[in-house]
Amino acid sequence: MGSRIMHLIIANEIASRVSISDRYSFLMGGIAPDAVTSKDFSHFFRGDHQDFSRYIDYEKFLKKYSSYKQISYILGYYTHLIADDLWLKGFFVPWLKNRIENDKNMVSLYHNDFRLLNGKLLEYYGVNLEPMKELEKSGSMIDLEEVTIKDVKELLPSVFEDMDYDRNTLQQKLNVFTFDQIIGYIETSIEKGIFHIKPILSQTLHS
Repeated sequence: MGSRIMHLIIANEIASRVSISDRYSFLMGGIAPDAVTSKDFSHFFRGDHQDFSRYIDYEKFLKKYSSYKQISYILGYYTHLIADDLWLKGFFVPWLKNRIENDKNMVSLYHNDFRLLNGKLLEYYGVNLEPMKELEKSGSMIDLEEVTIKDVKELLPSVFEDMDYDRNTLQQKLNVFTFDQIIGYIETSIEKGIFHIKPILSQTLHS
């Protein structure tokens, strides 16, 4: 799945490109599914890796919380699931899973790429740590069966730690991914997220 920083950037860019009423709650929703250990439950996984049918049922999430779907936090969570479904189908199932299973060094290599990408992506998108500390003040969140408000707030120190990168890492080479590949993934996630939430935002404006 995409990293915490990738999801923060995706949510931040969506919030910048469309009218999100509560930006910080949207961003908190954008990282929320990663706040718990049980990713199967929080990510609405369906299908099986063995028969290549694995996917994320983000529409089931929206249906489950349809009474709250116009809340920014729920929309942020929804776009996280959309982005992770793209990662699952574009990276993990087609090739990354195979490499992890057949190359004992692959997990450490791609985790190191994620660490290097934190700084590279934050620089590319101009995202700074100080404004993001406002996330701690986000109020319009709701406890979900899968993830509680407490879970998400306890994730924030890890997110802030991800944002505190060594500038020397900006020039270090990636080993598994290419930078353009990750930018393409992020931009597609932004576009698809906007495509799915625009009709919901439109309903809010006309209700």
